[in-house]
Amino acid sequence: MVNEPRGHGSLNPRLEGSSSESSKDSSRCSTPGLDPERHERLKEKMRRRMESGDKWFSLEFFPPRTAQGAVNLISRFDQMGAGGPLFIDVTWHPAGDPGSDKETSSMVIASTAVNYCGLETILHMTCCRQSREEITGHLHKAKRLGLKNIMALRGDPIGDQWEDVEGGFCHAVDLVKHIRSEFGDYFDICVAACFPAYSSIKQRRDIY
Repeated sequence: MVNEPRGHGSLNPRLEGSSSESSKDSSRCSTPGLDPERHERLKEKMRRRMESGDKWFSLEFFPPRTAQGAVNLISRFDQMGAGGPLFIDVTWHPAGDPGSDKETSSMVIASTAVNYCGLETILHMTCCRQSREEITGHLHKAKRLGLKNIMALRGDPIGDQWEDVEGGFCHAVDLVKHIRSEFGDYFDICVAACFPAYSSIKQRRDIY
């Protein structure tokens, strides 16, 4: 039985490219969809858990490269959700057309997790090889699809060196500021810190 999304477009939970009715059925989640207007915000869930000392965990998923891989991943969301993660997050890689309507895109996988599987979901978004306009378009799309949590990252370069994009962002802090400027407090924004990994960060003040 397919759970209809609540007020966020007409995204079809059936993924194109599945080879049989059984594979189509296996991609459908049976858990109830979240009501974005009523469920507790992720930052409040985190704050409550930290204040109470409760242990919690999350699961991270990399979007598959094939339609069948997407079917297999979505068919496992129920089982993964039964383990009780506080949230899941879906990674973003520019080589995989992550903001598109393809069944393998980060956007579609994250939207399916929220609207059809009832999983609290964070969508990664990076600055890599994207203009300000492209990023803004992805954020508007995420909002239309009912996604409310963004992991704002600089992102790893596809080649050996970082390539600046005219009108784009070079640091995650710039992406965070842009999201807040354009969308207010609609999105809960997460960030990551890994000082030793980024040799381009010469001083701590460079990221603030």
